[in-house]
Amino acid sequence: MIFFPALLFVGLAQTFPLKSAMTIDLTHPVNENTIAWPSATQFTVKQVFQDYTPSGFWYENRDISSSEHAGTHLDAPNHIRDKEGGWSTGDIPIERLTGPGVKIDVSKQSSLDPDYAVTAEDVLNFEAEFGTITEGTIVLVHTDRGKLYSQRDLYFGRPAGLDLPANDTENLHFPGVGQKAAQLLVQRKVYGVGIDTPSIDNGQSREFLTHRILLGENIWGLENVANTDQLPPRGFHVYNLVQKLEGGSGGPTRVIAILDHPDKTGL
Repeated sequence: MIFFPALLFVGLAQTFPLKSAMTIDLTHPVNENTIAWPSATQFTVKQVFQDYTPSGFWYENRDISSSEHAGTHLDAPNHIRDKEGGWSTGDIPIERLTGPGVKIDVSKQSSLDPDYAVTAEDVLNFEAEFGTITEGTIVLVHTDRGKLYSQRDLYFGRPAGLDLPANDTENLHFPGVGQKAAQLLVQRKVYGVGIDTPSIDNGQSREFLTHRILLGENIWGLENVANTDQLPPRGFHVYNLVQKLEGGSGGPTRVIAILDHPDKTGL
């Protein structure tokens, strides 16, 4: 059972008139088609009981199993870094799991280059148009690849016509965040960086430098983020409701965004 702190929802209700606020679900469904990293344990579910009990009431229960890094999930700072340490999933302070959000749209660049890596120039161009990214911001990158999530090979960018094993990690082609962009976001002291692809490093990364840069500074990652196409460039608040897994290197999460001005599609 997932426990969401009551104070978070109290603060939510005080900040936003929920009846009029627009809430966007940034989370993919969890089912047999859930995307996990090819070499990781895939999500499985077993129906334990689904019937009327001898006492006459209905009862359902399932067992689930999965990698911490499957579906829409958090990468904790201890996941990949240059030196041992960093917050585990359960260590991340609750106040750092929520914050004002911005969306950096690199869908045009990604449509031309499936291995595109967000540049520092992309970040600076965003700031020139929409304002400086401030401390405590949660940055979401929109590549427009989220629309491919239900098509596993296309989502991973595997070349067509190759008979590849399901755990292949050599033939992945999808956008990510470049190292200089990551370094700039560290300077901005953001809380988290998310993307609508399987990894914050692009698919051809072998050293996972962006992970190491961000997570090494206790900046968490979000991968397989859904519905980023529905977000404006800024003017929304992100809530990363990850399970409080003690010692976790990540974990499944329910990510939502609440627009500051639901009647507007931009600033």
